[in-house]
Formats: sequence, structure tokens, C-alpha cells
Amino acid sequence: MTERRLLELEKEGLLRPRVFSSWPEWIAPAVDHREPRPPKGYVVSFAKFHRHGLGSPPSRFMRALCHHYGVELQHFSPKAITAAAIFAAVCEGYLGMMAHWDLWLHLYRGELFHAPGGATGVRKPVWAGCLNLVQKTSKAEEPREYIPVGLMSNHAQWDSQWFYLRNDDDLFPDYTGRLISERPDHWNYDVVKTDALKKLRVEGLTAAFVLSAVHHRWVLPLMS
Repeated sequence: MTERRLLELEKEGLLRPRVFSSWPEWIAPAVDHREPRPPKGYVVSFAKFHRHGLGSPPSRFMRALCHHYGVELQHFSPKAITAAAIFAAVCEGYLGMMAHWDLWLHLYRGELFHAPGGATGVRKPVWAGCLNLVQKTSKAEEPREYIPVGLMSNHAQWDSQWFYLRNDDDLFPDYTGRLISERPDHWNYDVVKTDALKKLRVEGLTAAFVLSAVHHRWVLPLMS
């Protein structure tokens, strides 16, 4: 990820300006950094994350996601960031409340992504994007409990667009580069009532409409 492209994100309001030269908001990786080696006080982030609603400092909901799933920022997939941002925007913009944790656990579970193993057939852990957040889709419920979230997105080469993001007050977990090889049991669903969300679905609210409203209003739902 080059400094020029990061400056474009800054101009779009998706990254905070680099005010302090000795402690910049973001740093483009050096040419010889083939793998992330963030300086102390920085984590690894991706351009896609910030285009899909991530901001710094992270919101309380974003911090809760890291804590609950036991992951670092780079472990989220772009689709996971998008799902979380849409959920936060629905709660705050349409339900009139902060992102509701119990409701989130009722609607979403975590799934672990492993890279194809090639000729060996053994799937391998990935350093980035291993956590997918999957919406509950019970066919027995009519209408379903949440708005439609099917989105057409091209995430090709997203994990090559990484950079170092300043970790103010250590709100993100420190970057260690660890791999997650097994899916924890607590990545499952929980249970909660969802009448208000069902009403939004019946009225025609979709994820695409929510994202359009977010971009139109220049909002980063996962920023504090």
C-alpha cells in the first residue's frame, strides 16, 4: 500500500490526517516489508476496511467484536467489517439505539476461513481475513428477522493493500501475526427478540440502502 493511495483515503475522509510527524496517524509500509512489521503502537489495517466503515479510534462495538471473537484487526474479512458497519448503522440510524450486543450475537455467528491447500488438499490458516461473520438465515421464519444483506463486492487482492494504523490508547488488540487454526465454540449464535428488525425488513430496508445512506452522509459506523 503506497503513501499516495493512503493520502487518497485521507482526502476522502476515511483516514485521519497525519498531524504529528513523529507519531503519524498512519504509515505506509516500507518497500522491504514483504510481511507486516508494525512499529510499536501500531496495528495492521487495510484500505477495504476503511472504505467499508472502519474508523479510528474504533467504536465501542468494534472493540467488543475484537474482544468477543478473540481476534486482531487483520483477522476480520472485508465482508465481516461490512456486516458490522451495516449492523451499527441500522441500530443507530434506524432503530434509534447504540449497536445492540445481544442482538448482534443473535443474528450473526463467526465462521473460520482457511485457504485451499492445493495439491495436498489440506486447508491452511490465513494471516488476514480468517473471520467471516455470517448472518442467521432460518427458512422457517417469515419474514426473516433482519434486513437482506446480499451485496455484490469485489475483494480481489484486498489483503495486499495493508498499512500501519496508529493504535490510540491500545483500543485495538496488539498485532502479533498469530494464525487461528480452529473455530472457537463461542463463535455461535445467541437468542434475543427481534420485532423491531422484522418491521424494518417488511418495510423494505436493505443492506445496500443502508450502505448508500452511510456513504451519502460521510459516516464511519465503526469509528468512535
